Amino acid sequence: MWKDLYAEFTDLDKKDQIALFEAMKIDLYLEDPSKITELLNSIRETRFAAGMACVHCGSTSIKRNGKYRGRQRYLCKDCDKTFNDLTNTPFSGSHYPSKWVKYIELMVEGHTLPKIAQRLGIHISTAFYWRHKILNALSSLGFNQLDGIVESDETFFRESLKGRKVTDRKPKKRGEKDEKRGISKQKIAVVVAQDRNGSLIARKAGTGRVKAEEIDFVIGEYISPTALLCTDTATNYKKFAKLKGLIHETVNENQKERVKKGLYHIQHVNNFHKRLKGWMERFQGVSTKYLDNYLYWFRWLELGKGLAFDIRTEQMLISACQKSNYTTVELLRGA
Repeated sequence: MWKDLYAEFTDLDKKDQIALFEAMKIDLYLEDPSKITELLNSIRETRFAAGMACVHCGSTSIKRNGKYRGRQRYLCKDCDKTFNDLTNTPFSGSHYPSKWVKYIELMVEGHTLPKIAQRLGIHISTAFYWRHKILNALSSLGFNQLDGIVESDETFFRESLKGRKVTDRKPKKRGEKDEKRGISKQKIAVVVAQDRNGSLIARKAGTGRVKAEEIDFVIGEYISPTALLCTDTATNYKKFAKLKGLIHETVNENQKERVKKGLYHIQHVNNFHKRLKGWMERFQGVSTKYLDNYLYWFRWLELGKGLAFDIRTEQMLISACQKSNYTTVELLRGA
């Protein structure tokens, strides 16, 4: 029997053979316990890099308090609460520690929820809650400062009320066209800013034509006062640059001006827009209330795309546990 299946396997192209092999590995082999232990050590070192402190009150007056399920527990002498290395992280209280790394691997690969649920044998709602716990934790790390030449431009996504009860209009079907053509209040503006060192910000700004104040709200605090802002000729960016006191160079793309003075352009952010739109298509419409999470996810993947797959997986897991995060299933349900 297996020989017949193998004969069909050899007929697949290389990409499908690898995908099938990876799926079989997940089904046949649980995560190596030694790898989990190694990652827990890395999480502890990163989370408590400044020294062991209570994750509830911040006190450094703590002591060891036995072990539970093989994990060291600690007792805070000030608030009298206990905690372990994973308390207040996306994996706190998880019943599936053997599936953590596999789940992160599938996130690094950018898989959809149905595929993750099927591959790991978990309910799709569990896959959903894990995803947004992880993404909320990652996004809490914020953004790096942008310096030097900073390109910025916006792109637009259709507003989506997926998961909500719509009462003020007729529900839309997937693929249905908007009532208004072009940019309107039915479109969500996403502002992207990137410097030439690779630091990157992508955040939801508002609906319709984005205003200078909205641009300032989403990226203003992350742009160095000494940076040079490079944009198209839109007046909102001119006003934003004046508001922040930034040197400002504009590129008139309507006049087919792609590069100005051999140095100033917005090609990096426009290319990012194209890759972002292509990546988002797999999710068949992202709810607007979760759009920032997906933007941060894609940004994270983009910044690490030059690293080995195993390193990216470990970095995502460790980064998700770096700071205390209080996102719970109840909070996600009520969002």
